[in-house]
Amino acid sequence: MASRTTGAGGGGGAHLGVRLSVLGVVVVGLFATVLLRLWSIQVIGATAARSQALQTVTDTVAIEPPRGSIVMRGGQVLAEDRASNDVLLACPTSDRASCPAEDSAVIARLAPLLGTSVAQIDSAVESNQIAAFAPAPVAVGVPYSVVAYLAEHAGEFPGVTVSRTYQRTYPEGSLAAQVVGYVGSITSSEYAEVDKPRYASYGYTPQDPEYGQSGLESQYELQLHGKPGVSRVEVSNLGQDVGTLSTTPPTPGDTLVLNMSAGLERAVTNALASQVQGLRSGTLPGGPQPAPWAGAVVLDPRNGHVLAMASYPSYNDNLWVPGISQKAYDRLVNQVGEPLENWAIDGTQPPGSTFKIATATAALQDGLITPSTVIVDTGTFTIGNKTLHDAGGEVLGPLTIVPAIAESSDIFFYTMGAWFWQDQAKYGLMPIQHYAALYGLGQPSGIDLPNAAIGQVDSPALRKLLHEEYPSSYPNDTYYAGDNVEMAFGQGETLVTPLEIANAFGTFANGGTRYAPEMAAALVSPNGAIHRIAPKVVDRISYSPANYQAILQGFEGAVQDPLGTAYAQFQGFPFSKWLVAGKTGTATITHTSAPTSWFVAFGGPKGQPPKYVVCVEVKSAGYGDQGSAPAVRKIFDYLYAHGVGPVHLAGAPPVAAG
Repeated sequence: MASRTTGAGGGGGAHLGVRLSVLGVVVVGLFATVLLRLWSIQVIGATAARSQALQTVTDTVAIEPPRGSIVMRGGQVLAEDRASNDVLLACPTSDRASCPAEDSAVIARLAPLLGTSVAQIDSAVESNQIAAFAPAPVAVGVPYSVVAYLAEHAGEFPGVTVSRTYQRTYPEGSLAAQVVGYVGSITSSEYAEVDKPRYASYGYTPQDPEYGQSGLESQYELQLHGKPGVSRVEVSNLGQDVGTLSTTPPTPGDTLVLNMSAGLERAVTNALASQVQGLRSGTLPGGPQPAPWAGAVVLDPRNGHVLAMASYPSYNDNLWVPGISQKAYDRLVNQVGEPLENWAIDGTQPPGSTFKIATATAALQDGLITPSTVIVDTGTFTIGNKTLHDAGGEVLGPLTIVPAIAESSDIFFYTMGAWFWQDQAKYGLMPIQHYAALYGLGQPSGIDLPNAAIGQVDSPALRKLLHEEYPSSYPNDTYYAGDNVEMAFGQGETLVTPLEIANAFGTFANGGTRYAPEMAAALVSPNGAIHRIAPKVVDRISYSPANYQAILQGFEGAVQDPLGTAYAQFQGFPFSKWLVAGKTGTATITHTSAPTSWFVAFGGPKGQPPKYVVCVEVKSAGYGDQGSAPAVRKIFDYLYAHGVGPVHLAGAPPVAAG
C-alpha cells in the first residue's frame, strides 16, 4: 500500500516569510525613529541651542574711585589723582600654558606700539606684585592715539585691554615730600588689615594700586581712598561684554586740607638747604662741617597747627609713580642724609641747652631757686672725680636765671642738677623729668603723622631699661648724681626731636598749654561737607608771673642782648615791631664728631600773643649759634615780611582731568 507524505517544507517557508516581514517593519521603524531624532535635534532644537549659546549673564564690575587730593592752606596741590589709560595683558608669563598660542606674537606687536621692549613687557607681567591670572599692567598713561589703535585692531591683540584708572601725581615734586608720603600697590599685610567687614564699603582688593605707604598718604588712607562704583554688565557665555545695564559712579576720596603754608614751606626748605650746603662747603662761619641732615618745624603756639615741616635732603615724590625702580630706590637708601627720613619727626638727638627750659621751669616752680638767686659761673664744675666745663670755655661770673639762659651758662644748670639730687627728700627723685614730660619731651606728641619718633629723658628708670635691653653698652643700671647733672643741661641719654622741642617752646610761648601738633586743618567731602580738625589740648603747665617773666627775659636776651648766644645772628631784625625770643643748643654726641646744632625761637608782632615757633636741628653742624640759628633767622625774616594766610576750604580742587 502506497504511503502519502505531507510537505513539511512548504508550511515552514510561510512562517519564515512572516517573521522576516515583521523584522523589516521593526528595522524601518527604528531607522525612522533615529532619523526623526536627528531631525529634531538638528532642525527643531537648532533655534533653542542657538538661543542658549547666545544667552547672557549679568556680572558686576567695580569702578575704581579717584583718591582725594592733599592741598595746602592756600589751595596749592601737593598730591592728586589724574585719570590715566593703562594697557593690561591678560596672560601672565607665569601661566603661559593657558595663554593663546599667538601670545608671543601679540607682545611683539604690542611693544613698539607702546614704545617699549618685549623684555620690559615680560618683566612687567612677571612682577611678583601681580596676582596669578590677573591682568598685568604693562603701560600706564598711554596717549589716546594708542587707545584708539588698540580698539580698531582688537583682533590683532587678544588678551590686551585698556583700563581707565587713576595715577597719583605730586605737582610740587620734592616740596614736603616726607610729610606728604607716597602711595604704592597694597601689600599682603596691608590688605589683611583692611580685609574686614568694617572696611567693606572701601572696596579694597589684593590688587589695589594706590595705598598710602608713608606720611599723610598713610595717615589719612581711609579718608583719601574713596568708595568704588559698580557697573552691571551683560556677559555672553563666550565671555564677551554685551552691554551695560546700569552704573553707580564711584565716590572720590575726601580732600585733605593742611595747615601748612606753601610760601613758608618753600622758605623753610630753602633755608635748610642753603644752611647745610654752606656748612658742608665751609662757606659759612663754623664750617666746614659734615652736616649730613637737618629738620625744621614751624608751629602756631596758639593751637598746635603745623605751618611748615621740612627735612633735608629730600626727594621727588613722583619717583614713586607708577612704581619706583630698584636703582632709584637704592640711590635714595644709600644717599648721605637718608632722604626718605623725615628728620623733623625722626631726628632724635640730645637737645643740649634747649632742654634748659625744663630745668629752669622745675627749679623756679618747685622753689629750688628764685629769679634773684645768684650762682657763680667759674667756668668749671666738679662732681666726684669729674670736672665739667662750659661748652665754649667761658667764665661768666655771678649770674641769675635770666643771663644764665641768655648766655647759656652750663655751670648754672650743672649746679641746679646737683642741688636737686642732693635734696631728693624735698623735691623728689625726678623734678626736672616731671616738667620735661609736661612740655612733651620724651612723650608721644599726638601729631597726625605715622611713625613719629618718641624721645626719651634720662632718669633712673631709663637707665635700668637700657641695661636690660643693651647690657653690653650699658653694663650698669644705676643712675648717679653726675647723670642728673648732665641731664639738667640736655646731655646724657636724653634724646628729642625738632617737633618735641618746637612743641615745648610753643607750650611756654602760649603760657602753658600743650597742644597736639596738627597737620590737617580739615577734610572736605566730595559733596562739599567740611569736617574741621579742632585743636587738641594734651597738658598744661602753671607758672607764677615772676617765674614766667624770668624765663621769658632769658629767651629774649639770647637774641637781643649783646651777650646773648644768638645776638649776632639777629642783628638788624626789627625788634621794635616784633618780639623774638629763643634758645641755642649744642649737643655733644662723641668727642670726636661735630656736635648737633639746635636753635628754637618764638615770636610775632609786638603786643600780640606769639604766633610762630621755629625749630631747626642740623646734625653734626657745630655750635647752635652758627649751625642752626642762621636758618631760623631766615625763616623769621620770611614770616615778618609775609606771614601766613588763612586756610581756604571752599572750592577745594576736584580731581584733575587726564
